[in-house]
Amino acid sequence: MILGEKMTGGSGQREVCHCLNEESYEARMMETVEPYLRRSVIRGKMNGLYFEFYARPKPRGTIVICYGFTETCEKYHELIYYMHRSGYQVAVMDHRGHGKSFREAEDTYLVHVESFSLYVEDLHRFVRTEVLPKAQGRPLYLYAHSMGGCIGTLYLEQYPGIFQKAVLNAPMFGINNGAIPDFAAMLLCHVAVLLGKGRKRLFTMGGFDPQEPFERGGCDSRARHDYYLKLRRENPEYRTSYASYGWAGEAMRAGKRAITQGNAVNIRIPVLLFQAARDTFVRAGEQELFLSRIPEGKKLIVDSRHEINRMTGDRLEPYLSEIFGFYQE
Repeated sequence: MILGEKMTGGSGQREVCHCLNEESYEARMMETVEPYLRRSVIRGKMNGLYFEFYARPKPRGTIVICYGFTETCEKYHELIYYMHRSGYQVAVMDHRGHGKSFREAEDTYLVHVESFSLYVEDLHRFVRTEVLPKAQGRPLYLYAHSMGGCIGTLYLEQYPGIFQKAVLNAPMFGINNGAIPDFAAMLLCHVAVLLGKGRKRLFTMGGFDPQEPFERGGCDSRARHDYYLKLRRENPEYRTSYASYGWAGEAMRAGKRAITQGNAVNIRIPVLLFQAARDTFVRAGEQELFLSRIPEGKKLIVDSRHEINRMTGDRLEPYLSEIFGFYQE
């Protein structure tokens, strides 16, 4: 399942994490995973931003999850379950414009932000006020996916010394715009903002589809696709689906900023980057450039679509073993 450069310098021994299978996925989520998580969760809001903290006594460390575009805390409950059972506390926050957090636009399906620096500052406030006081003096680890990978990278560059290690999962450094060159896409967004349409829906993106086909999604597990789509149908706050022109322009600029030589050299901690071999959402080229500019970057290529963390259970197991082994090396 995992291809490419293997990590060196570790123990060589990976603990096995047993994952949910396809056949009984929904039942296991409802009867095992969710009840387990409810026993340890602390829920709250910080300046209108919803968060969940999963505490445990004497943890190995605390993992902070920074998720991707249009996602929610609940989408990560399965992953949080594995992390918590493996000995970690876990903290996750709904970004502004996502999930149960406040919106910056009247259209609740729309994701808009004036600047990605706001995401970074939201994350820093969350870490400083909610995570560090509960960390029990143990290390902090970052797990960041897609858009969250870009936010997390900017965070590591701006606030060194807080996280001990970072996993970047298909980070969004370069968005796949299809046949549209980056300069044309950025110009389009810039003009739209100048014309007062910065909070309008990007014309290339569609709305929430309650019957979204599995083939159009970003994960390789049909059971996981169907389960979360059902949650989105049942919870209107989970239906964010498209970006504004303002968000799209900011996302492209943020990705370029995250991988510049002058910023990347500020990351002095070990980084493990997972690259999806069948990713149609973000580009690999910018990920490679980023890795060439940091001192301790390692890459694992996974035969997966964009959402590597939502593969079938048998393929998730070695993926999670690599993550937990990396955090503990």
